[in-house]
Amino acid sequence: MDFFQELEKELREGIDKILHHPFLKRIDDAWLDRSQLQYFVEQYSVYCRYFPRFLAAAAANIPDDKTRMPIIENLWEEHGEGKLAKSHRILFNQFASAVGLTEADLDKVEPLPTTRICCENLINLCHDGHFIESLGALGPGTEFFTNEEYSIIANGLRKYNDLSDEDIEFWLVHISLDEDHYSEMIDCLRPWANTLENRYLIKTGAKKAIDLEILFWDGLEDNLPGR
Repeated sequence: MDFFQELEKELREGIDKILHHPFLKRIDDAWLDRSQLQYFVEQYSVYCRYFPRFLAAAAANIPDDKTRMPIIENLWEEHGEGKLAKSHRILFNQFASAVGLTEADLDKVEPLPTTRICCENLINLCHDGHFIESLGALGPGTEFFTNEEYSIIANGLRKYNDLSDEDIEFWLVHISLDEDHYSEMIDCLRPWANTLENRYLIKTGAKKAIDLEILFWDGLEDNLPGR
């Protein structure tokens, strides 16, 4: 078992806390009413708007093209591969519109403290941390399980009769893309995992990202209106 296989196994406990989180279970069960679903969309829109900034900040600190390439490819896909209408922010806004929220509504969202802590700590990690730590956060700490996480969300959203696959394209696109994102990031990280110091940075970044995401979901559950 190599370092990354061992790391994935070590991270699984934290990942399972996300995949089996009570709030994700509410989405999977289509338990949320329309106002509660809007509450979820509002808070997730904050994370969604931050995500390309995580990638850009991490890319700026990577010293070589080969290591930077998977991040650039991911960032390009986030921007619709040059087609603004397919930008993931546009796709998210289309999803928000399907649940009754306008772009103006999203612009006025007040992040929960936990949402703010999650996003600001991740942007700081990517901007100010060691690039290997940021790749640990974005790879094993994020892309490793995004496919599983978004599959749960998409499965739940499909149970709402008034939401079509076109409405939830944001989630479906990531299910098809993020498995490749992860494998490409591991390929670029593998040459760097040759010292104990670098392995520590990868592991530290991954664990920070997972802990921050758990905090994000905890905040949604703890502040859910109308429970």
